[in-house]
Amino acid sequence: MEQVPVGERLTTGQRYAVEESIRKAELASRAEFSVYVGPVDGSDPHAFATQLHNTLVAPARSIMIVVDPERRLLEIVTGGWVRRTLSDAEATLAAETMRSSFAQGDLVGGLRAGIALLAGHI
Repeated sequence: MEQVPVGERLTTGQRYAVEESIRKAELASRAEFSVYVGPVDGSDPHAFATQLHNTLVAPARSIMIVVDPERRLLEIVTGGWVRRTLSDAEATLAAETMRSSFAQGDLVGGLRAGIALLAGHI
C-alpha cells in the first residue's frame, strides 16, 4: 500500500480512521488509494494532484484524493487501470458525497465515504 501522508490537520485517531478506510478499499478493489490533506501549491489544483499521483509506485492502479480544506478544493486523479472500471460519473458521485460531508464539517467522514464509494465502483 503506497500513500501520501495525510496532512497535519488530522489527529492521530483521524489519520488512523482514514488509513483503515484505505486498507479496506485496497483489499476490496485491488487499486491503491492515496490521500493528501493540506495546502495545494499553485493555481492549478488538478496539476498539483496529478503531480502527486505521478510520484506513486503504481500510478496506473492508483487513485489520488487531494483535499485543501483552506481553499475548499477537492481533486480526484485516477490511473489508466482504474479508469477502465471507474466512470467519471462514479468519481463525481464520490466527490459530491465527500463535499457534502466536508460542508458539514466532517472531513474524515467525507474521506471515508468517498473512499468506500470509489472502491465499490472499481
